[in-house]
Amino acid sequence: MVLPVFLILAACATPVQTYTAPQISDTGASMSTAAPLASDELAGLAVLGNPDLNAMRARAGLAEAQIFAAGLLPDPSLSLGVDAPLNGTNEVLAIAGSLGLDLAGLSTRPARLEAAKANAASVRQDIVWAEWLTRQNAKLLACRISWLEEVRQKTIQYRQVADQDLDRTLRAAGRGDIAAVEVDARRLSAADAADRDRTAESQLAAARLDLNRLLGVSPSLTILVEKPPAFSADLPAMPDLFARALELRADLKGLRDGLSAASAGVAVADASRFPLPSIAINAGRDTGNIRTLGPAVTFTLPVWNQARGDIAVAEADLSVLEAQYQARAETVRADIGSAVSAFEIARRQRADVIRGLSGIADQAARTEAAAARGDIAETSAAATRLAALDKEILADTLALSAAEASIALETALGQPLDTNK
Repeated sequence: MVLPVFLILAACATPVQTYTAPQISDTGASMSTAAPLASDELAGLAVLGNPDLNAMRARAGLAEAQIFAAGLLPDPSLSLGVDAPLNGTNEVLAIAGSLGLDLAGLSTRPARLEAAKANAASVRQDIVWAEWLTRQNAKLLACRISWLEEVRQKTIQYRQVADQDLDRTLRAAGRGDIAAVEVDARRLSAADAADRDRTAESQLAAARLDLNRLLGVSPSLTILVEKPPAFSADLPAMPDLFARALELRADLKGLRDGLSAASAGVAVADASRFPLPSIAINAGRDTGNIRTLGPAVTFTLPVWNQARGDIAVAEADLSVLEAQYQARAETVRADIGSAVSAFEIARRQRADVIRGLSGIADQAARTEAAAARGDIAETSAAATRLAALDKEILADTLALSAAEASIALETALGQPLDTNK
């Protein structure tokens, strides 16, 4: 069965893009993508199919309905009454009617409408931020899988070399050529290599399962991923990064919209302190056939309550949102600082490892050639190869750390790093 999957990257902090993923084939017990998927394609699939995001999008429809409700004008009130006389002569039915309008509801309509619009904007920003986090999580898992595949290939080689060296040592010990302590050292090295390979295998499997869970696909599906390009440019200064995060992050925009909604709520509550009356036009006819027409006013006397409870609640809600915004901003500052530090450390350490790796790799190649000619023992060549593989594994691990730190940084910024130049 071949299922074409069309991916639409939902509105995030970056412009909307449309992706068409390669076909996915089902071969029965095991499935795999027909071609490697780019991180943007995986992000589009995650954003489109995530059930939590679909539930949040339903909230946006509710917020729009609340805007519609807040913008409606209050309906006028109409009352009619009839009284029949029970005694007397030449009497007629008494008729009374009233047509009224609630001025208080009409006066607070602009503030209620503003609050509803600000709340809807906050809900939309929350959705954008959740989509951004989902997108970044998919990108992070794709990056992790691609680098862990590199690490796993090297741990397999490392384990093979260690096992072969142990096997040679055991045979040499059986002939009495080496001491038993040499066997113990090789056995520990082989055990360590096996542990490293099993750890790499477990990490890769966990990353694949996490990606499948995020995409909502079967755990048996093996998704081939392209390695995302590494970010190699210099980072802007911390104050610039923080300023851009305050401007770009959708969650902070949502909190600011929430503050606007809370401010409008305070205005609505304050307007209720001295309530406007309800006015009406009354018309009637009494049992003596005397007709009357005149206005009526109904209002609440602001003696004890004066809407102080509503005002206190609205102001407290505004204070809570202000505190949350300040706390979120400080968290953003800390996240950016942590990501920048981790990125720079991992990139610097990897550069140091790469500089030393070239010499070790050349030495490993020379010792293997010498061992093939019989000039040196194969055990010496194996030790050099293990040292080179160890450096290569460390370089790949540091590359993964740098990539994860760069993704964490752009997640904290609310925008891809390549657009922050």
